[in-house]
Amino acid sequence: MDGRKGGIACAIAMALAGCVTAAPVDVAHHGVVLPWPYAHLPADAPIEAGVPVGLDPLQQEAVVVGVSQWMKEPSSATFGTMRGARNTRGIVTICGLVAGRTSAGATAALAPFIGVMLGTPGDPEFVVVGIGSLPRSRAEVLSLCRESGVAQIE
Repeated sequence: MDGRKGGIACAIAMALAGCVTAAPVDVAHHGVVLPWPYAHLPADAPIEAGVPVGLDPLQQEAVVVGVSQWMKEPSSATFGTMRGARNTRGIVTICGLVAGRTSAGATAALAPFIGVMLGTPGDPEFVVVGIGSLPRSRAEVLSLCRESGVAQIE
């Protein structure tokens, strides 16, 4: 098979397999990775829906700090709605919306985020679990928020 036919066959195979090569999308945040000591937590743990709770000013500040550290330009982060839900184990899941500038300087649309509040009431720490800038990750984050009992954020 010559190079041209091989290239055509490869393109057809990719199309049939649904593999499409696309240019990378420039989002306003870096990829989220759970930091130590949270990296070992099981990804397939069941989600328990909680009941809505308000966020005090310290918790809101912890969310802003926690999300901003994942932004490419932390000073450009702007926040929309933020809501939380506490499950029977006392874990508070928080979902909200954040926007910021991409590495090209463009302002990105509001993206949903999800994370959990850890630490103590006097020294809360917000650990980001995900930010949904692209359609698939956006759908995943919004689904996790609903399953966690967090009211609609969009």
